Amino acid sequence: MSSWLKALALGIAAALGLSRAAEPPPLEMRLSRDETTVYASVEVWDLPGTDLERLVEASFVVRLEATIWAGRAAAEAYRDIRYNGRYYEIRVSETGGVHRTEDPAAAWAIASRFSRVPLCPAAGLSFPLSAGCKATLSLPEDPGYDPMVVWGYKAAADYREIDSLGHVPYL
Repeated sequence: MSSWLKALALGIAAALGLSRAAEPPPLEMRLSRDETTVYASVEVWDLPGTDLERLVEASFVVRLEATIWAGRAAAEAYRDIRYNGRYYEIRVSETGGVHRTEDPAAAWAIASRFSRVPLCPAAGLSFPLSAGCKATLSLPEDPGYDPMVVWGYKAAADYREIDSLGHVPYL
């Protein structure tokens, strides 16, 4: 679908109230570690939601971005999801891999999970440690439009305080 037609469809949907702001979905972050590294795993629940599903099915490439931090360390990861009329294609930033499936539930399960994102060295952390994550949406091929409207312009987020490295389980 051409860029101007996508923009028109998105604009009409918003103007007619077919696309209404909602609350962001729940997000869960879990920290884990091995001998040397602390990792974060993130899951965004209840995806896609009607409006987000419509964006993808209208041939928009939607990027789900996760920004994770613990103390001063930070990591970012993303999932690009696209639908070409026959199958969904999900690009995973950590590996550069692309997953293809005809099953929408499987596509959104892949897109909503970030597993074992390296966050920081396990040694030298100061406690208590503040850790958090936020997830946002963007259209990497159409940066002039903001899909965050479907989440009411609020990021999905999780935050926690960790008292010691003993509270971060081994993988």
